[in-house]
Amino acid sequence: METITMRYRMSDRDVFYGGGVVNGARSITLMNDAANRLMAKVYGNTGHCTKVKKVRLYAPCFAGDYMEYIARIKHAEGGKILIEVRSFKIIEVPENPPYPSSIDVLPDPPLSTVAQFVYETY
Repeated sequence: METITMRYRMSDRDVFYGGGVVNGARSITLMNDAANRLMAKVYGNTGHCTKVKKVRLYAPCFAGDYMEYIARIKHAEGGKILIEVRSFKIIEVPENPPYPSSIDVLPDPPLSTVAQFVYETY
């Protein structure tokens, strides 16, 4: 099946809660962007998202975290396409950074969010 990978660094403008926690809706919006890119790659247009079938939030993300979104087609039948997008935290800001630009690359990136979108092609 076809896949795409998209990376994004959460910034201070993505923060919604105290302590630098990013709102889960921001991740879901970025997951939808990844699904749209996959639709454009495979079908030549973004189609139309008709349903969000599943959303699971596993681990929070914070300002400064680098997130990786992997979208793949799970099932396609007729004009309906089921796309699953998973987000992983690949880099985080250390708890007590020695420098303002310090980061920690995570050797085993934790799963942050999973969402499934149902699209219809035009």
